[in-house]
Amino acid sequence: MVTVAGLGVVAVARLAQQAEEADTSEIGPGLIAFTIVVLLAVATFFLLRSMMRHISKVPPTFDSDTTDDPSGHDVG
Repeated sequence: MVTVAGLGVVAVARLAQQAEEADTSEIGPGLIAFTIVVLLAVATFFLLRSMMRHISKVPPTFDSDTTDDPSGHDVG
């Protein structure tokens, strides 16, 4: 009787055998991997640009003489 675990072991063994027989001089990262890396770099650029815009809107200090508590109680 063949079990799922047995099929998994056979599949892993076949993949290992194919990896040993593969000619590594013909294997490269490919265009898809390059495209993914470029897209991640572009997304990182836009994320950093957006973050810098938001950071520039933050006041240098958060100290305030007046409290803006809506309940009217003195917070500080």
